[in-house]
Amino acid sequence: MTMSNPDPTALLRFARIEAIHVRVPFRRPLLDATGEYTHRRSWLLRVVDEEGREGLGEAALSPFAEEVTTSALARLIRELVPELAAGRPPVWSELAREGEPGRAAMAAVEGAIAALAVAQGGNVSGADAVPVGATITFGGPDAGADAAAQAVELGFETLKLRAGFERTTDQLVDRIRAIRAAVGPEPRLRVDAGGAWDLETAAERIEAIERLRIEFVEQPMAAWDVIGHSALRERVRVPVALDETIDSEGSARAALAEGAADVLVVKPARVGGVAATMRIAEAASAAGASVVLGTYFETGVGIAAALRIAAEVQAAARRAGQATEPAHALATSGILVHDLLSEPLPIRNGRMAVPAAVALDEAEVDRYALERFEARA
Repeated sequence: MTMSNPDPTALLRFARIEAIHVRVPFRRPLLDATGEYTHRRSWLLRVVDEEGREGLGEAALSPFAEEVTTSALARLIRELVPELAAGRPPVWSELAREGEPGRAAMAAVEGAIAALAVAQGGNVSGADAVPVGATITFGGPDAGADAAAQAVELGFETLKLRAGFERTTDQLVDRIRAIRAAVGPEPRLRVDAGGAWDLETAAERIEAIERLRIEFVEQPMAAWDVIGHSALRERVRVPVALDETIDSEGSARAALAEGAADVLVVKPARVGGVAATMRIAEAASAAGASVVLGTYFETGVGIAAALRIAAEVQAAARRAGQATEPAHALATSGILVHDLLSEPLPIRNGRMAVPAAVALDEAEVDRYALERFEARA
């Protein structure tokens, strides 16, 4: 994605900045290794220029973020809004020192400004549509096979199977074998273990499913165990992907330096937005690894921003001579009861269009807003 504007400084001539704290329920509670959560809380950032054109960004933390972290993000948003209204953008190095809240805030600011640039007449270059994968959450072989077959019928070419909760290797093999039999040899299958295995279990189970043509196994071991993942790569032939490990640019570079991953699953909302994601993608390419973008279960605002970044990542990969185009994990808006957009982001034949602009469904935003405030120039 490259954005051009005849007067880049116009991006800082805001007439109004608005922040909206929203709490949107999930359609069904989501289970994680650390517990269960029922809703997504995030901050929407709206920047409006003197012509009434607007750009939207989103700041989202881990759903399990502690209260001190969510309070820190709220403080940063309250500080940033008047600063942006005065035409003073945040300094990345200063926000980076704030850790996860700072990275989330930067992602919102960059997303909103990038969206406004497009609204002001900038160009978005890159893919017309981004390939995305479907997640198969059903546990049993039969239910998983049915869900996988339905996803393939809808045009998805990449399927991700949640794993890590099975008691034996045979249970995992049975589930994946049933899915492979249902969808045939062509669709790519990914297995996400959610950090549930130790080194020996991971090596055993990955070796057992290798013959079922697995694209990669995501986060087989704990997020902190970079050395363990490096050792695992020496023992298995299925590519290893890291997700929860990659919570910042620094952690991504550390994982690459240790040879811990073939694939980095990067969530722009988690690592700090456009610029940080692109630096990670460049470092991954230099190390011979690839990048798949994911969401933090944001609303449609955050997903739209991630799609624009995915287009840029794909364009950079093509320039670097990367032959394959991995599917990104961005088809997540249906997890929420509403994505807060006036027009949902469509998924057609396993691809999502890169939106030039999105608009909020104001009635739905009012329904789920916890707090909102603004500043004017």
